[in-house]
Amino acid sequence: MISRRFSPLRVFLAATAILVALGLYVVANASQFASDYRAVTHTYTVLRHVDRIESLRHQAVAEARGFLLGGRAENRDSFWRVGGELQREADVLVELVGEDAAQGARATELGRALEARLRMSAEAMQSTRTGARAGADASLLARTRAIDLDVTRRIGELRASGTTHLATHARRAERSAWMTLLAAGIGIPLSLLLIGHAQRLLSRENRVREQAEAAASASNAELNATVQQLARLSDSMAALSQYSGMLQGASDAQELYEITAATFRRLLPGLAGLLYVIRASRDHAELVAQWGGAVAPNDHAPASQACWSVRRYAPFAMEDLRHGLRCSHIGRPHGAEDVHGLCVPLSAHGEVVGWLSLQGEGRGRIPDESLAIRLCEQLSLALANIRLRESLRHQAVRDPLTGLFNRRYLEESLAREIAHCQRRAQPLAVLMLDIDHFKSFNDRHGHAMGDAALSAFARMLKTRCRPEDIACRYGGEEFTLILPETDLPTALERAEDIRAGAALLRIGEPGGAMLRITVSIGVALMPEHGDVGLELMRAGDRALYRAKHEGRDRVAVADGRVEEAMEMARG
Repeated sequence: MISRRFSPLRVFLAATAILVALGLYVVANASQFASDYRAVTHTYTVLRHVDRIESLRHQAVAEARGFLLGGRAENRDSFWRVGGELQREADVLVELVGEDAAQGARATELGRALEARLRMSAEAMQSTRTGARAGADASLLARTRAIDLDVTRRIGELRASGTTHLATHARRAERSAWMTLLAAGIGIPLSLLLIGHAQRLLSRENRVREQAEAAASASNAELNATVQQLARLSDSMAALSQYSGMLQGASDAQELYEITAATFRRLLPGLAGLLYVIRASRDHAELVAQWGGAVAPNDHAPASQACWSVRRYAPFAMEDLRHGLRCSHIGRPHGAEDVHGLCVPLSAHGEVVGWLSLQGEGRGRIPDESLAIRLCEQLSLALANIRLRESLRHQAVRDPLTGLFNRRYLEESLAREIAHCQRRAQPLAVLMLDIDHFKSFNDRHGHAMGDAALSAFARMLKTRCRPEDIACRYGGEEFTLILPETDLPTALERAEDIRAGAALLRIGEPGGAMLRITVSIGVALMPEHGDVGLELMRAGDRALYRAKHEGRDRVAVADGRVEEAMEMARG
């Protein structure tokens, strides 16, 4: 029991000294523990690189033997690729162990041995290719075995040294942890005991009436503050809940912007707001919504990094836009009145999609700043969900390579357009298009050039479509074009235009060889060739096959109606 003659100040100083000493000891042990942990992590990294080097060495030897036995170029190419990786791994290992002189020497010698081993394998493959192998096999084999044993020995030394390092640092880390626990177990209870005794001494020195009055006053003030805080929190939660529900019900981004403008205008009156959304190109942002009277000029299409909140990935408050630091998308306010502002980034799923800028008259911080930030959090999630929904909708109906509609959308749209034209007693044409000799084109020039040809043809096809036409990629190099309210002469004219446009396309890189393609087209008409989507597409397919059979790069009509259609067009 500590004597009562000790004053509270002395007791507090003793407790403080104990805590400071304990803290310094814990910091020192923690520093040592962190150092041991880094050393263990570094050693594990070195061992992983050693394992990687051994694996690559075995793989390189296997590829070299495969080439010597089978003479396949794939084994030779793989040997050079694996050998390059092995040398890079050996260089990385030397850098990793550079601070340890012994390990550095081992890693350097291992790198030299590996280089010699790769050189011998290369010489063996070279002798096989030149036919000079017979006389050097025995000598080369003996040297190869010697170097293999040397590489294996050096890898074993590196592993053994790494294992020793791991054990040493693990023991030190365990000892540091136990000493820290021991110090904390002794120092903390002793400090708490001293602090408790000092508190009792202080309590005896204070008058009971002053304590009661101070406690009552503090409790009353705390209660009033808590009631007001709870009231504000309740109002904020209700507003957030209502706003979140409305955002979830929004059907598109424009409706999202309108809901946001109305909500901020109601919950944060007197503040002007500007909502920016970053474009898909990520280079600029676009002003999509604005409310209230802006008190400072604003850029309607700023750069994506023009806002400090986007750069810092956190809200950025501007207490004085006239003289203080401000975002570059906000100009200096006109007139003599002071202006303050707040920019909040809109981010979801780890990506910033825009920001919200609020402005008000006067200096200082935006009132209800926390409410504005919470509203922006809800807006960020809703905006990300809307974008995801639109992206999924686009992916469900679009072909990713050409940007045209896919086969699923084709089947749904064809049935709808047939029914629409039947109600209006209008014809409908279906064009089945196929790029000629596309398999041979792919085989000769590669799939990348084939994809470029498909994309170029799809872009050309879009330029020759009306707004009501539906262009689809049917599959592979086959395309389908639906022409509502189009008769046979017009369909033939459109088909010839597309065929001629395809012949004018040039595929390739600027300055290189430019490749050409042609297209064959089959035309089917409703109701002459059927009034069901599958019938029309089959009729168009038959016409397409006939066009290919007759020499390709031409247009054919189902059931041999070309002559009749051309006569109708001339009439």
